[in-house]
Amino acid sequence: MTAAGPGRPERVVVIGAGTMGARIAVFFARAGRTVCLASRRQETLDAASATIHSVLAEAPGCASGPAARQPRQDGESPGEVLSRIRLTTDAGADLGAADLVVETIREDLGDKIALLSQVGSRVRPEALVTTNTSSLDLAALAEAVPHPGRFAGLHWFNPADLVELVEVVPAPATAPGIVETLRAWLAGLGKAPVVARRAVPGFVANRLQYALLREAYALVAAGVCTLGDADLAVVAGLGPRWAAIGPFQSMDIAGLDVHLAVTRALFGDLATGAAPPDLLAGLVDAGHLGVKSGRGLLGDYPPDRQESVTRIRDAMLRTIPLVREEAASQHLAEGGTREGPQP
Repeated sequence: MTAAGPGRPERVVVIGAGTMGARIAVFFARAGRTVCLASRRQETLDAASATIHSVLAEAPGCASGPAARQPRQDGESPGEVLSRIRLTTDAGADLGAADLVVETIREDLGDKIALLSQVGSRVRPEALVTTNTSSLDLAALAEAVPHPGRFAGLHWFNPADLVELVEVVPAPATAPGIVETLRAWLAGLGKAPVVARRAVPGFVANRLQYALLREAYALVAAGVCTLGDADLAVVAGLGPRWAAIGPFQSMDIAGLDVHLAVTRALFGDLATGAAPPDLLAGLVDAGHLGVKSGRGLLGDYPPDRQESVTRIRDAMLRTIPLVREEAASQHLAEGGTREGPQP
């Protein structure tokens, strides 16, 4: 199998061993791929190893959510998954054999350009090189690699082993066939790839997310609701409904005449501000950065609350795809057709 072929990548190198990189490595290893997870610092690899062991210990012997659809052996032990992940500070030999490279270091254009230049000089000409970014200029990053036609953006979402979505974003010189290869690889490994036809700031998912966040901040600033109420409106209303069928299909069910009437009534009244919210800026200026600093938008995060929030998130992410798939399978068994957004 060549890197441009219709199969799946057998050898994957993930460069950047933070939480995102570690969980991307778990995803590929659970799918039976051989993975090299690389970082410049041994302490980063030690932390990544702890993350990987923790993730695998949460569902020993089985996968759930997107992982349940991955091509793997049922009953596989965490040790067997771990045996396919190599952690190293020197990925030179692994890069020379890689089918796919996923660069996922911090969002710094200069650092990414420097790293991609090194990667490009070490990989085989047929390898695919990707960057995990949501905000940087893909055209500038593509200039760092010797084969820009085989370079693209892959935007993963945390936790990367559980969130189904991965955005595939072509750079200006990316060959159309490479975009399709990446889409097919991800779909075959159990992800739900969305292909952006062209790169725009934030791509697709972050633009949708930040449009909602801008309105949520505006509602709180206007005294319409609290931060907790805004969260609850999504968790108890929009979130579950959109997880089932998505916003556009929800409007089809509601009726497009009703949808049109509401857009006429609301669109002109929605928030349009370009500046960051004062609430957010004030918290950051005070050193309150969310869970990682112990205090955020919704108050203090002692260790027990941090663990509780992430466990609830991960449990829901494991469950939602299975419930959706079970409902779809039952519908098909009753003679219906597959509906809704499909991974």
